[in-house]
Amino acid sequence: MVLLTSGLLCLAASARAVTWLTTQGARIGGAAVVASARIEQLRAACAGAGAGEAMSGVFTERWTVAASGPLRSVTLNVSFPDPRGPRGAAFAAVLWCAPTSP
Repeated sequence: MVLLTSGLLCLAASARAVTWLTTQGARIGGAAVVASARIEQLRAACAGAGAGEAMSGVFTERWTVAASGPLRSVTLNVSFPDPRGPRGAAFAAVLWCAPTSP
């Protein structure tokens, strides 16, 4: 009986860990989708791209853009709520902006 009880407790603990990891994976995956969409918006704006902040569902985005010639260095932080406290993921990209014709 003791062996069965301890086995069930271990199974319950493992199930909780798997649930937490699955939830975290989904949130980080969602953050990656939000980041990808923001980077594509900045790529479309290219020369006019600048720093900013926005909300996308439960995700908060904050980004900076640094220009160096035709290149734009983008740093993007996406944060989201979590029962253990706010979590987030950082993303970076370098965009090439074609020179505008006179």
